Amino acid sequence: MKVWQKLVAWMLGPEPILSIVEYKTSTLRVVLSLIGIGAGTAYLFIDRFNGIYGNDIYYLAVVTSGMLTIYLNRLRYYKMASIIYMVTLNTVIFLFTDNDSYYTGVYIFYICTGLTGFALFGRQHIYFAMGFVILAIGLFLLAYWNEGSIIERPDLPPALIKNYLTINFIVAIIICTSIIYFLISINFHTEKQLLEQNKLLAKANAELDQFAYSVSHDLRAPLSSVQGIINLYKHTDNQAEKEEMVAKIDGRVKTLDLFIRKILDHSRNSRMDIFYENVYPAQLVKEIVGELDHMRDFGKQEIKIDIPDHLMIVTDKSRLRIILSNLLSNAIKYYDPQKVNAYIRIEALVADEYWKLIVSDNGIGIEESQLSKIFNMFHRANDRSEGSGLGLYIVEEVCKKLAGSITVTSKSGEGSRFEMTFPVVQQVAT
Repeated sequence: MKVWQKLVAWMLGPEPILSIVEYKTSTLRVVLSLIGIGAGTAYLFIDRFNGIYGNDIYYLAVVTSGMLTIYLNRLRYYKMASIIYMVTLNTVIFLFTDNDSYYTGVYIFYICTGLTGFALFGRQHIYFAMGFVILAIGLFLLAYWNEGSIIERPDLPPALIKNYLTINFIVAIIICTSIIYFLISINFHTEKQLLEQNKLLAKANAELDQFAYSVSHDLRAPLSSVQGIINLYKHTDNQAEKEEMVAKIDGRVKTLDLFIRKILDHSRNSRMDIFYENVYPAQLVKEIVGELDHMRDFGKQEIKIDIPDHLMIVTDKSRLRIILSNLLSNAIKYYDPQKVNAYIRIEALVADEYWKLIVSDNGIGIEESQLSKIFNMFHRANDRSEGSGLGLYIVEEVCKKLAGSITVTSKSGEGSRFEMTFPVVQQVAT
């Protein structure tokens, strides 16, 4: 099955296909082309085996058309590929049905071409779809009611007529089944997409209510504190007290700035497309660690980067930065001062189809009762929490955006371990 999937994937081309409908249509176009190539080749050998000559050019036309369709499909010339395939198919079928006085069942292929026209062109090019349906009907009527014939065919024995009827019926069933499966699959994915969008909309509405309440509270709290400190500042002449008040104002402003930046991170992750690029995780971790040196407890833990410098992955660098910044700042913030060997460890492991990012520490850990809630919006896991409660929520949302997952294991007083798994991206999307 994997060999077939790899073959079809190669025929679809190197560039990523963004739309599920476009992907399914391209796949159907490849499958129908392969059926045409296989059928044309099979008919050619069957005719030769039975001593029938003169039809080679028509079978070769079907084979060549199938190959050309796959090539154009790979280059993303979808409409041209479909038109060439449909014109060739209808022409060859007409040439055979025009003299099908032996009842070999060639007429059944007009049903296939009608269905194929709608499947390949759809509503987006409805006039092409309708045009090929009308063409199939017109060619059928012309071939069936026309007393003359364009091509001469030799007399066929009854046994050979039965063989051709059987083969034609099987090929037609395969084609029609493929098309109907394609249409059902598109409908299934559309319904699934609508259900997922409804769930996301319900989630967004619930989060919006909570977001509005929490943001108004968390924005007003530091502002009210600053306003109170300013009032005290106006009523004192003690220089030491003024300096202390300015320091407190500075702290409140930094808290407010951090909160706003987290809101922006959440907004960017929700609305911006994924931008893949080559990233060296070890280098990125070092950059982020350097950016966190302003934190109060920075330097009190040993930071172990167990990632080879040469390791390169393909991912969205800005989103990976959000994940690492949040997890590393939390690990620094919630270290255990009673441990003399305090540490933070960052690891990255790469397998064939996925890669993992692991951030662990031996800090104060998380209570077991809180583990199921830590990824909730605005949830604060312990009394020492001074943050907005958005950090881990954003981390999980970013992981989902990258088609990944995150799990946490933690024990109060022993530390925490966050493990993220992402699919391996084989190429940089452009």
